[in-house]
Amino acid sequence: MGLFKDRGNVVLPTGQQTPQTDPNSIAGLHAGLTEGSYDPNDPAFAPIEGVDLESYAKAVTAISKSGATTPEDAAKVAEGLGVPAGKWQTVSDGWVARMRQSRAVMNRYGVIYGQG
Repeated sequence: MGLFKDRGNVVLPTGQQTPQTDPNSIAGLHAGLTEGSYDPNDPAFAPIEGVDLESYAKAVTAISKSGATTPEDAAKVAEGLGVPAGKWQTVSDGWVARMRQSRAVMNRYGVIYGQG
């Protein structure tokens, strides 16, 4: 019941997209968050300071779960997961920048982080 109960039966004018097919809608963005929906050979996925995207996402998850409150605490957690000593900020800044530039990187990060 309610205002949107029949939203699946809406007929749109030619050329308009439903939320499920519109890449700019929330549903469209989530549609890309599937395993195997990216090219691992894309240069945007090249490791930063030896840290690949999967390791970065797992480090972010661990940092979030650890309750780290300072950049130094976060770096210690990341180093415990294999991030080279003194490189956490560079690695983190680099992956955040890539996610801003590449939807594929952002989507893949979301998949990995969501699994953590």
